[in-house]
Amino acid sequence: MPILLKQNRLYILILILLVFITYVNSLNNAFLSDDLPEIVQNPNVGNLLSAISTHPTGFIRPVIYWISFHIGGLIPFFFRITNVLFHLGSTILIFVILNRIHKSKKVAFFVASLFAVHPAIAEAVIWISGGMYAQYSFFFLLSLFFYIKEGRKFYWWSMFCFLLSLMSHPVMPVALWLVFPLFELVFGNFKKNWLKALPFLLLSIAYIFVNLASLPERETTLHSVHYQEKGIDNMFVLVPIAVSSYLQLLIFPKGLTLYHSELAFSQLEFSIIIAVCLIFLALLFISFRKNKPIFFWLSFFWLALAPTLTPFRLNWIVAERYLYLPSIGLFTSLGLILNKLFQKQKYQYFGYVVFTIAIILLSVRTMVRNVDWQNEDNLWIATGKTSPSSPNTHNNLGDVYGRQGDKQAALREFQTAIALKPNYGDAYHNLANTYRELGEMDKALENYQKATEYNPGLWQSYQNIAAIYFERKLYDKALENIQKAIEINPKNINLRNNLGIVFLAKGEKQKAKEIFQLVLSVDPQNQYAQQALIEINK
Repeated sequence: MPILLKQNRLYILILILLVFITYVNSLNNAFLSDDLPEIVQNPNVGNLLSAISTHPTGFIRPVIYWISFHIGGLIPFFFRITNVLFHLGSTILIFVILNRIHKSKKVAFFVASLFAVHPAIAEAVIWISGGMYAQYSFFFLLSLFFYIKEGRKFYWWSMFCFLLSLMSHPVMPVALWLVFPLFELVFGNFKKNWLKALPFLLLSIAYIFVNLASLPERETTLHSVHYQEKGIDNMFVLVPIAVSSYLQLLIFPKGLTLYHSELAFSQLEFSIIIAVCLIFLALLFISFRKNKPIFFWLSFFWLALAPTLTPFRLNWIVAERYLYLPSIGLFTSLGLILNKLFQKQKYQYFGYVVFTIAIILLSVRTMVRNVDWQNEDNLWIATGKTSPSSPNTHNNLGDVYGRQGDKQAALREFQTAIALKPNYGDAYHNLANTYRELGEMDKALENYQKATEYNPGLWQSYQNIAAIYFERKLYDKALENIQKAIEINPKNINLRNNLGIVFLAKGEKQKAKEIFQLVLSVDPQNQYAQQALIEINK
């Protein structure tokens, strides 16, 4: 590897510059979306033992968080720079792998440059929580690099890196073992070396069985947190929509968004989508007979994307982060085709000019997208423009307007979210919060109750219901609801303090005293509990 890097140091230097120039304006972006519960609100983010014990078969990301936390604390830069470094590593590996396989620095550099700057895959780099896609891809590419090198030592390293890839993401790498026998079929000796792929299959099978137990939890999370309806999707609808959407994003990356919700099509539009998908599949079969290398890379796209193209509702239909590794297959196929088209000397200058312009435009588009991810307000306003039919978008936009002080706009957004998804418990909760801030307590109470009806796990709604009843001196109802909140979130110290306050209001000093003593046994420095006990003991 060092020799390869030295021989190609100019290409590597340019790729390094492309990555850092493209992503430098994202490095100080805030923690966003899933980053908050995973990092900012996670009390164990700096606990290595907890990270490993909580995720024994997938601790790569928690360990990376642990390292980032101990280097720079809760500063987003140190968490996001790891994503950029993994992306840079993958970019360099793509160049090295393609140069070795196809013996063409031009193709390798073309593909690696596209990958370095393309905005359609930027979500896996910009978004800290999306970094698992950059991480599993890096380890898989490293595994593939070692696989194509000769020698038993490199083969063992290949298996080890494949295991790290599996441990970086619970789903996406499981079909990638097929890349190895496919490589032997196209570039190697399948009859002689097909057994080399067997350990990768066994690792994948073992990993699937180990993680089967987590699938119900994943389904529950999607249902309770994201309100995704349970059921089975029609593959003949899902696959064409997903594939055509990804092709559009790669060719013309305009409608970039966190929530790809605009997936309703007219009959004519869907007919065109089907035709595009069929043409794409036809190219796969034609390339098998006419051009095996292109067949390999088109198949690579399908294999890397396969875990998301299932009828089971365990993921989104379209998400840009899913495209991170699969994009390499399409970029390489394009590179191989263009390399043949521009082989003649008189066309090469034109090809270089077009390539340079394309890289500049794509890089600028990614830098603009980085600004969308700068903070919560930017992200949700940008998402609102591209995903107007997403209830999640309107719910988050309501938060934006609420923080900005425009309560009426916030009400409209929460109401729109509920109109789009009538069982959206979180939107009812946020709507209730806004009514409460406006002093409309009856409407607030009504919507908190609806929030708990649709999402019984919303302890915050029970807490706020208890607060409203407490203000109305309905202490028994306040007690009932604060106890429900504690059942859901038993480790929350503030809830315990609130329970003590309710007991005090009811005149039950002994019960209140026991509650505050319990709080102090967990948190000896809790000032509120200390002061309450002083007042009780007077």
